[in-house]
Amino acid sequence: MTSADVKRYQRNCFKERTVGDYKIDAIKYKYPHYGDHLSDGWKAHRHPEGALFYSLELPTQKTFTEVDVIDEEIRRDVEYFSTFLWGELRHEVEVGEFQGLELDKVQLVVEPRSDDEGVLCCYYFVDPANRSLFWLDEWNAQGVFSACQGVDTLSHKGLAIQAHYWGHWDLYPTLCRVTDELKEEAEDMIVHAICDHLTSNVSSAPLNAEELRGLLTLLNHVKPNRRQGHGAVVIGRIMKIFYLNYYLNFHGEPCARLNFDQSVHGWKYHPSVMMSICTPLLFFSPMTNIRNLNALFVDGIVSKEKWNAFINRMNSYLTNTNLLATVLLNANVGFLSIRTVDDSNGTSLRQISSYLSIIASLSSIVVGLILVRHNRTDIQTFIFAAAKFLSSLWHPRHGLEVLAILYSLPHAFLLWGMILFFVALSAEWWNPGNLTSWVTIGTAMFVTLCLVGWCMWTARNRMGYWWFQADPTQPCSEDVREGNPDVHEMSRVHQGG
Repeated sequence: MTSADVKRYQRNCFKERTVGDYKIDAIKYKYPHYGDHLSDGWKAHRHPEGALFYSLELPTQKTFTEVDVIDEEIRRDVEYFSTFLWGELRHEVEVGEFQGLELDKVQLVVEPRSDDEGVLCCYYFVDPANRSLFWLDEWNAQGVFSACQGVDTLSHKGLAIQAHYWGHWDLYPTLCRVTDELKEEAEDMIVHAICDHLTSNVSSAPLNAEELRGLLTLLNHVKPNRRQGHGAVVIGRIMKIFYLNYYLNFHGEPCARLNFDQSVHGWKYHPSVMMSICTPLLFFSPMTNIRNLNALFVDGIVSKEKWNAFINRMNSYLTNTNLLATVLLNANVGFLSIRTVDDSNGTSLRQISSYLSIIASLSSIVVGLILVRHNRTDIQTFIFAAAKFLSSLWHPRHGLEVLAILYSLPHAFLLWGMILFFVALSAEWWNPGNLTSWVTIGTAMFVTLCLVGWCMWTARNRMGYWWFQADPTQPCSEDVREGNPDVHEMSRVHQGG
């Protein structure tokens, strides 16, 4: 196991609702920090967050565990596994060549778990000198590296291992010492990340500038060379965020992700037939949405800050669309109440167009409300829920097309409702009109349509390719292998960074 597998937050330990002991002995002025008496060698620790854990600190070995060593049977299991693992490690050090491994500083975390076949020993060793975790036997650490694909170098694996090492600091801070050098290292990392966010629109640094400033201010209150554990927890959590980000972005590798929308694996979006058909029918809204969504969810990784910013913009946009759709719905109801429009037959062009406009307005409102409600659930609060949601809709070739089309429906329904309402108004104006009204209103309508069309043409997204084509400027591993000369190098300059 690793530090991420420790079941601290998954322990279902409950207290019975029975009448407690409310008596206080006379002249009782001293209270223990922890509950029951522990066996010799064991110490109980209270994490700054409140969790209780135990340590067995002997002259040559330091062992931590989360399980309740008050229970004699559990304590014997932990002591047996601890003695066995330390013995195996000393033997390996004696017969092998492990230069730089200082046994007096190594720590061990043991967590026995029971199943139908008996008791299973889960463990990991900690080497503070090299900021790493290690194990006695080779094992398939898919859970450690599964967040990235194509992991094949020790340097890249080391970033993930070091992220779990800082997770150990967060869990067991009692022996973790915050030095001036370590504090300065964390400050330098945060300062660089803030600068990267402020000078680039496509920064791959973790968090956002405001959150990073908060962490930098927080570090000013961390005092080095103290053993209380609070400062170690702060440092551990900050460093874990950064090293996990380094691992996800392949830092130190030739394919390092320098922009958050850059695919390490050379993935390229290809529009599907459904997207090619729906895009013009939905007034090209899916084109904008698919670019934003594919930039947010790159190589199966989603940024909490950028996803929340996108959801907030989308919620605001959907709310405004619903407001306009409601106005259009009221306009249609008022239009149908006109005596010259309502001929009690319901077969005229103006009535049919107005009815269709009402349906489109209602559809825009209903779909908008559904999407806003969905956006305000766990997918905005928890990044893991957002990643799971996006993964369920992601297509290996077409990306998040389905979600792009869904987010385009309220806007498209609203525009179709406006067009149909315009048709109904035109039909009502044309039938009883004369030459004077036709010329006057027709001229005004023509000028208005020309201005609207000019505005749409000027404000359009200028791209050097059609909506049914893939972006030729987007780097792709297939183009690189084929030596495509039309592939242009994408940099922060091209993307406004």
